[in-house]
Amino acid sequence: GVAVGAFPSAVTSLPSVQFPEPEMHSCSRAELEAAILGESLHQSFPQVGCPHTRGTVLGALGLMCEHALGGALVCIADYEAFQAVFCQYSNAPNGAPALRSCDEGYMTGRLRGLHVSDPAFAAAFRDFTRHEAGDRWPEDHPDPGARGRPKDGAILLSTSGYRIKCAVKLLGLCPAATWRNVGTKHEAALSCAWAVQGALVLVRSDSGTLHLVQRRARKLHVYALK
Repeated sequence: GVAVGAFPSAVTSLPSVQFPEPEMHSCSRAELEAAILGESLHQSFPQVGCPHTRGTVLGALGLMCEHALGGALVCIADYEAFQAVFCQYSNAPNGAPALRSCDEGYMTGRLRGLHVSDPAFAAAFRDFTRHEAGDRWPEDHPDPGARGRPKDGAILLSTSGYRIKCAVKLLGLCPAATWRNVGTKHEAALSCAWAVQGALVLVRSDSGTLHLVQRRARKLHVYALK
């Protein structure tokens, strides 16, 4: 027979890993926009120097505040910064950070050539974040290319305001901090902000709470919009 103790008991568990917690801030949308523009120094948020980047961040913030109908993750950085982190080959080495499309490239194709400020971008984003049964595009969607595909993953934006990749999983990034009582989307936001140089990451929960995540030196900062 099987010896007693050969299997873990019902009360056996494994420890939860602990990382440093990010520095938490709270601000209004107006305060954050003013800080991005350099019109205020709210909680030492650094001014975004490049005008193209400022426009992109403000545009993405507007999408999250005015058009998102559910959870969403938008990561903004230079193309080269994403390229430096994520493997550029279809057959990534085991464990290497990589991007994997959730929808076989549907959203990436739909947003091709659209600036984040374009109303067509906002309309597509609104559709993407609208909750559907099974978190998938409905089978009767007017666009046959969308039908039945998952509505999941992050949107990666270049600082110029155009999409790099959409509806992608961010695979292989190391955890960077402990953000208590949040889910995997928020954990991915922390990891992306930590790994991708100069990234600004916006993450919205299904309940509507919105945060901006940024790394400065060896510390992650999280701004909760109130």
